[in-house]
Amino acid sequence: MMPSWISVGALVLAILQATAPPAAVSPQAFAGTWVGTQHWDIANPPPGANTDQPISITIDVADGKITGTLTPFMGGEDGATFVAARIVGDELIASAVFARPAPAAGGAAPPAKTEIVDEDEGAPRIVPAGRKARPTWKDAITIQLTFKADRLDLKGTADVAMNDVKWLKFNYDLSKKRARY
Repeated sequence: MMPSWISVGALVLAILQATAPPAAVSPQAFAGTWVGTQHWDIANPPPGANTDQPISITIDVADGKITGTLTPFMGGEDGATFVAARIVGDELIASAVFARPAPAAGGAAPPAKTEIVDEDEGAPRIVPAGRKARPTWKDAITIQLTFKADRLDLKGTADVAMNDVKWLKFNYDLSKKRARY
């Protein structure tokens, strides 16, 4: 009788260990500058697009908050900026927008100035201070990023939507940037 109880206990323990969720990873595992490539993960990439595009991702962790930028994104200088990020199990899940990172907080606000906005007609339109320029197509872009870090390697995906409609998908294969000695 005793050996059967031991084997049942061992079986239950093995099942519990097999179904246990992965332990949460520290945000510091993702912090740093990562360099590598962005690959199109769609059936028909745009004509003339490089299949492997060089890319850099910088992830910072301060006071438990994860921030990051991904440049270049879709070949532009603006890149993508994390607007929300969290660790789920062993993955970094981030929402990003197609924009330059916001300036660091703490400095005095620059004086309001008049902004010149390019118009379709060719003549610039002056936007008085306190008003916002018209939204661009980039404002409708949302990016859902998922990354998994394995020591010095970072692999992940980006699902890009325009007006909440799935549009593009990218895969990432990156390595931790190392300082030269």
